[in-house]
Amino acid sequence: MVKHFTPSDLAAFVFKELKRAKIREEKPAEAILNELFNTLYYTSLQTEEGQFIRVTVTLLDHKTIDLSEEGMERFDNWKFFPFEPAIEFSIKNLVKLSKAADPWSSSLSVYYDEHNKLFIYGMVDQTVHYQSFLNYEREEKPLYPGIIQTMINGIGILNVMLDYHPLATLNQHSLVKLYPNVFEYGPVSTFIQQKAEYSNAFLEKKFEHRLNANETEIFNDIIFEYVIQSISRILLKIKNYDHGGAILITEDFETDLSTKYRLTYDRIESAIMNILTSVTHSDLLAEEIKALNRQKGLMPVILHEECEDNELDIEDSYNELIGAIRFVSSLSCVDGLVLMSPHLEVKGFGTVITEKEQPPQVWVNRSSKPTQASIKIDPSHFGTRHQSMFAYCYKHADSLGFVVSQDGEIRAIKCVDGKVMMWENIKVYQFLRSNKMPRLTSRKFSR
Repeated sequence: MVKHFTPSDLAAFVFKELKRAKIREEKPAEAILNELFNTLYYTSLQTEEGQFIRVTVTLLDHKTIDLSEEGMERFDNWKFFPFEPAIEFSIKNLVKLSKAADPWSSSLSVYYDEHNKLFIYGMVDQTVHYQSFLNYEREEKPLYPGIIQTMINGIGILNVMLDYHPLATLNQHSLVKLYPNVFEYGPVSTFIQQKAEYSNAFLEKKFEHRLNANETEIFNDIIFEYVIQSISRILLKIKNYDHGGAILITEDFETDLSTKYRLTYDRIESAIMNILTSVTHSDLLAEEIKALNRQKGLMPVILHEECEDNELDIEDSYNELIGAIRFVSSLSCVDGLVLMSPHLEVKGFGTVITEKEQPPQVWVNRSSKPTQASIKIDPSHFGTRHQSMFAYCYKHADSLGFVVSQDGEIRAIKCVDGKVMMWENIKVYQFLRSNKMPRLTSRKFSR
């Protein structure tokens, strides 16, 4: 019999994790976490003006904020702004305040009093930088307040974070504790890395520079990182649309496919190349400047201007990638999947898979690598969007599919050695293991 998990199960697990954590703040009792998660869970089932509730709550002891902490002096760092007086922590108040607390820009600061009663004590601003980091739109890791952050990300969906580390997700009736890192380990990673690789001759022509084997490998490693980041960001954008969607990566754009809107869009690929070209040029300019410094020579005006132009080129190329990712993500709003090459060139959207034959079973993996612990499931247990992807990947082993459910769950699908494999709750955010959590050999994070 399948166990249905509740907010109380989430509270018990998070309490256990926090007991292991090395945090200077007072650790909340399980009863407090139980009240916190139950209230948030039932809030997620409500609507306000016909819209689903999305809000982030930070468990923050506002009385112990240390303004001398390193990084707090930065202009873009978070600040706590109190309500006067504090507001009761209730479903009604959370629903109302959620309209003023966009999770991308702010969070509600919640803590308990001497009687262990929860209150909303204020708001925290500048959380846009935290969200931008998680979504690969910021490289520098910003400070983030509080003990834990809990995000309502859908109906019955609570994500609990410690710094940049996901403690657990309550996804309606399931409790997710592991997030398979399919982009770094296993057959999904191998497929993308091999298919996204460029030849030495292509890269030499692109960068107008002779490259040895090691340099070519380094360039391809960097390209691979940008490709998996781009896929992750597209999937996250699709998730935020709340309607579901799918991406198919293949080299055959005709067989068993019917594409309503044929479109060739290569700006993700070109943006990645523009970033590499600009950064490579920047490195070469830096070498010239170092040589001048060694000779104690003055920097020529033309070299100074070239450095300034190059900085603008780098910024432009990053912005180009952001815009291209948003463009591709929006194509998923049309019924059907987005059809892409391994180099992330769009070949069409509104694509329907015409292959109908289903695999005898689907193997669901909790690890990024196929293991004997995989669970065998009948494909008919899933909806038509998943079944279509199962059928295509079963017949076309040299392909890779991603399906985003309406509830926001993201799955990767790949045929491995004749078996259709599926990975649930894959790691798409830029999660980092918190140094507050001890490492356990028996439980490897995000694998």
